[in-house]
This record gives sequence, C-alpha cells and structure tokens, in this order.
Amino acid sequence: MSALSSALEHQSRRERLEDAAIRRSLRLFRSIDVDFLDRGWDRVAPQMVAVVTAAQVVAARQSAPFLQAVAPEAPPARVVPEAFGGVTLAGREVGPEMYQAVVDTKRQIGRGVPRGQAFESAASLLAIMVGSMVQDMGRMSDMTLSVGKGYTRYVRVVSAGACSRCAILAGDSSYSTAFLRHPKCRCTAMPVAGAGEDAEQFASPEDYFASLSSAEQNRVFTNAGAEAIRNGADPIKVVNTRRGYFGSKPANVPVRRLRPVQIGVRADGSPLNVFATAEGTTARGAFGRREIRLTGEARRDGRYRRTTSLRLMPEQIVLQADGNATRMRELLERYGYLYPSV
Repeated sequence: MSALSSALEHQSRRERLEDAAIRRSLRLFRSIDVDFLDRGWDRVAPQMVAVVTAAQVVAARQSAPFLQAVAPEAPPARVVPEAFGGVTLAGREVGPEMYQAVVDTKRQIGRGVPRGQAFESAASLLAIMVGSMVQDMGRMSDMTLSVGKGYTRYVRVVSAGACSRCAILAGDSSYSTAFLRHPKCRCTAMPVAGAGEDAEQFASPEDYFASLSSAEQNRVFTNAGAEAIRNGADPIKVVNTRRGYFGSKPANVPVRRLRPVQIGVRADGSPLNVFATAEGTTARGAFGRREIRLTGEARRDGRYRRTTSLRLMPEQIVLQADGNATRMRELLERYGYLYPSV
C-alpha cells in the first residue's frame, strides 16, 4: 500500500471512530429532560466523558500502525495513548468543556428560543466539540510520534469532502509544525523526510479540484467559485476573496451567503449592486499592485495603501459574463483571478 493510500485509510478509520463517539454522546445527551438540565447532565456526564476519553485513546493508538506504514525506515519510537485521553487540545478536561452544551441550551432558552430548538442547537454544538476532541488528540498523537521518529516536515492530506479552506492547502508541505485546523477538520498531516517525497499527494489545489465531480466542486467552492475555477481561475484566489467581501452580513449567516453592495444608481433610478471584495486590493496584493501601477492612484487605509479600483468577486463575474467563456476569462484576468495571457 502506498503512503498516500495509508494516509487516506488512516483518515477513514479515525473518521469512523469520531462518528461513533458523536453518536454515543448525542444519544446520552438527548436522554436528558430539558426541564431538568443540570440533573440530567449529572446523570450522563460520567458516561459521556468515558465515551470521549476512550475514543481519544483509541485515536492515539492508531498512530503507531499509521506511522509504521508511511515511515517504515524511521527510528523506533512509542507514544503513551492514555496520555491523550480526557483532555482537549487546550489542556482542559473534556467533561467541563462538554457542559457548554447545557450552558448554551439555557442561554438560548433565556433569549426566547423554544426549548426543543435550543436543545437541538446545543446538541449540534456538542457534536462539533466531541468530534474536535477526538480528531485533535489523534492528530497530536500522530505529530508526537512523528517527532519521536525524527520527522519535522509534513504534507497535508486533504480528506474527501474537505471544505474550500482546506482544499486550497491540498498537498502543502511547507509545515515544520502542526498546521492550523478549524473545528471538525479531518485533514491528516503525513510526515515526509525531504523535498519530493510528497509527489504522490494532490500536488496542488487544482489537482484536488479536478478530482471532484462537478456537483462536489460546486458544493465545496460554491457555484460561482467553481465556475470561475473551471474557466482557469486560481482556486486559492477564488477562496480567499471571500475574506474581504463588501456588504453587510447578518448575524450567524455563513460567509457563503453573500450580499451585494450598492455602488451607484442606474439610469432608471434603481440601485446598482455588485459583489465586490477588498481582498488583494492593498499594495501588498497582486491585484492591488497591478492596479496602482496602471492607474497611479491609491488611498491610505490604515497601515496600507489600497487601490481605488473596485475588485469584483467571481459571483459578479459569472453574472456579467452571462455564459460567454471568452468574456469570463477576460474578467477573471482583469480582476486578478487568472494569470495574464502571454
């Protein structure tokens, strides 16, 4: 079995372990009477802590066969799996951390949310916490054992169904320490000894994008983002552009749901709205540098100079191209998502 296959199988085993821990924890949590939250929590908490702790220890035990498969020639080293059980990545006990689900239920009820809805929302929070606790301790065990075997460089193996933020880091091997992850991230850090040993990984975000079906491309990168990438746009630039989009965002609404910003008024008096972003528009960004060089205009924005040109987002570009592939590529190049033709 290749190193990549071993890493993917390792991911799969750990995901199954995580899912089982979440199911058992939710079953216990949902046995609580909403009218007696604290009493119910006191009853199920010991069992829930045992479930999560056991899953964390099993996750740590998975490190040895994984590292043996991907690094058979490395010096021998061992971890103590039990050392990774019962705590979070921040070093806190899992029981008090999971109690936040009870606190969240009470907080929402206090705000007027119906009891059942508040309880189920807290259950979703609990599922995220349990999944993160299992995955985090498993990854820490992997990293600890890797260091024990002399590895200090890792390549990111992106799991199936990864989010766009993880997808644009597919195959990145610049890490000398564990890379950052969001809650419930399932990516794996596979140790590599030197440059070139990660050739069998997804070599770039473009390769990972190409491995997905059209439906999955749309789901992970959004419809407009995926369409832009299929027309040659850089996936990293497409994903990063959402960090600085203009427009108000209602509370608790994901960034995937964009709102256009008004930039003027049409001839008939109706508002002129566009999807635009501030990402990459400073003098440090590629788009910003080019625009400032071409126009000779810039404005001071805090510590940086920023171009006065508006940078459209892929959502707006898809609308304006209206199915015309040539126009699409022109706009993608104009707004810095596609490298200029040579």
